[in-house]
Parts: sequence; C-alpha cells; structure tokens
Amino acid sequence: MKKACVILPKELSAESVQIGSSILSGLVDSLWQNSYSQGVLRYDISDPCTKILPGRHKFCLDYNAHRFSSKRSAHPIKSTSQPFDSNLFNFNKIKAEEILCGLQLNEDVECVNVTMDDAESFLTVNDSPLSLHHLLILPESEKCHNQRLTPLALKLGLSFLVSKQDPNTRIVFNSLRAFASINHLHLHAYQIEQALPIESAYVSHLTGCCFVLSIPVPGFVFELQESSSLLVESVMKVVQVLQERDIPYDLMITYGDPCGDRDATEEIPKPVIRVALWPVHPSDELPLPEETPFRPAVCELSGHILLHDKAAYDSLTEEKILEILSLAALEKDKFQELCEAVRAALD
Repeated sequence: MKKACVILPKELSAESVQIGSSILSGLVDSLWQNSYSQGVLRYDISDPCTKILPGRHKFCLDYNAHRFSSKRSAHPIKSTSQPFDSNLFNFNKIKAEEILCGLQLNEDVECVNVTMDDAESFLTVNDSPLSLHHLLILPESEKCHNQRLTPLALKLGLSFLVSKQDPNTRIVFNSLRAFASINHLHLHAYQIEQALPIESAYVSHLTGCCFVLSIPVPGFVFELQESSSLLVESVMKVVQVLQERDIPYDLMITYGDPCGDRDATEEIPKPVIRVALWPVHPSDELPLPEETPFRPAVCELSGHILLHDKAAYDSLTEEKILEILSLAALEKDKFQELCEAVRAALD
C-alpha cells in the first residue's frame, strides 16, 4: 500500500489558530506510535522524567540518558553556509520504515488521492527522540539543501503546527554553528505537556509583527496576525540579516500568549502562534567544559532544558541555567545594532 501525502494549508491567519483534536494530529501520532512499536527507534522513551524548576523563569527540566549516547554523530561544521555533503549521513539515506508520509502545501486542503509519490517533502520519525512523537520535517529532501532556513521550510513548520491543533507540539530549527548536527535541511516537531517560558515571556514591540525578547537570552518573537505569508516574509528578512552577518540562529514555532497588550477582559488569552528567533554565538566557539550539564541550543533557549545526567537533573539551579544560557547570547551592543538592522529590513 502506498503511503499518504498529507495536504497542509498554504495560507493561515490568527483565526486559523485553534486548539482541539484534529485529524492530522490523530494520523501522525498513530503513524509514529506504529513505528515505535515496530522498534524503529534507537531506544525506549516510554517513561519520561520531567519537572518544572521553581524560580522566576519556571524552566522545564527533561532527563533523557539515551539521546546523548545513542544519536548519530554530528557533522563537522565550520560555516553557517557550509554546503551539503553527500558523502556524509543525510536524510536521503534513512530506512524506508522511518518515513511516515509526504507533506505538501496546497490551497485546496480537501484534495484527495494524493500519494507520497507526489511529494517532495516528508515527515519522518526521529530515531533518536527527545520525547514521544518526535518527528522530522524534511523540506524537498532530495534537492539536498543545506541546513539554512528557507521560506518553504518555515511554511511547512507553521502549517503543520497550526493544522495539528496541539499546543503541546513545538517546531524547532537549529542553524549551522547553532548546534545543528546534520547539514541537510530539516526541522524537528516534538511534544511536551509542560508550558515553556518562551510562550509567555514578555516582549516589546519593534515593528510590524516583530517583537524583541530581552531575557533570558535576547532574540526576536514574531506573531501570526493577518497572514502567514506576511509572517514568513518578516521572519525570512530577519534570517537574511543574520545570514549576511554570518550569525548563527535558533528558531522555535509554538503556541503562546499574544505579544501585544492583553485585553483586560480576558482571564485567559486566546493562544497565538509565536515564532521565536535567537541570534547566537557560534556553538563551536562557546567555552563549554566537558562537565557542562547541557548545551544552550534551541530547546534550552526556549526554557526546555535537556539533560543526560541524573545528578544534574536532581541538582541544577536556575542560577546555573542562566549562566550557561548567557554564553550563547550576543553582547548587548551587538544585539542593539542588530535590532536597528532588523527594523530597517522590516520597515
């Protein structure tokens, strides 16, 4: 039997954001569970160990001993624009049973009789998962793009998240030199029930749908408002600013609180889609001793702290987390200059 191709909406708006039990969510969760039961994954993750750390930021600590010892070796990365290398591992070499379905953007989300043969982009399991239902989104995988964000990749991530209607799902992207381990274009989609600090973090308006995040690591937050086309255009303009300056970056797409002023009559604000974008120091230049309990990558910047050592899970403090995260942050003056460049690019 041929595998299906999931059709995702091409255009979205704030009104598209709903919380519920969608057909897509049930489908992909079922496909992932089937792969899990067939032993496709490298290790068992049926017993997650997660807690919220008391303190101002309410960091979410997640202990997973297997992922750091069992995942594939990282590619040697020296540049944010390093070309794709077919001699190294890439996602065109994964096993057929890891591929769940095709992905395709279309204005007609009701179109049927579309098989995976019609797709250029794919949804696969991550065989070294950090959580249940950890997936990979592979945009145009056979075109062998390197790990630089493209408009299509961002659109697929946005549309997948909104269509899934599940606030426990997050979409993340690491650029080269920002802890990306495989230089072949991909995004991660994973689930965790706990709220993350980035989803309610205070932001100040910069311009348009772009806001500035100050703590714990400075960055930019975009909100899905009038249209996803405008959102994608805005995010990609900022990504271009970073790429022109050879600045690595991390990105998360998630449900969260509205970025602007809240309606005082709302006890619980209607969730919006937030896209957080952090410009960071090159990961290969960070002064991280071997005993450092975690790496300041995209999940950690959002407040989801991934740990492989049980002693660290039991003893880590908010102060220590902030100290490690600060290593990835750009200097204050450099970030302020970046804000001005971003404003100019978006105005």
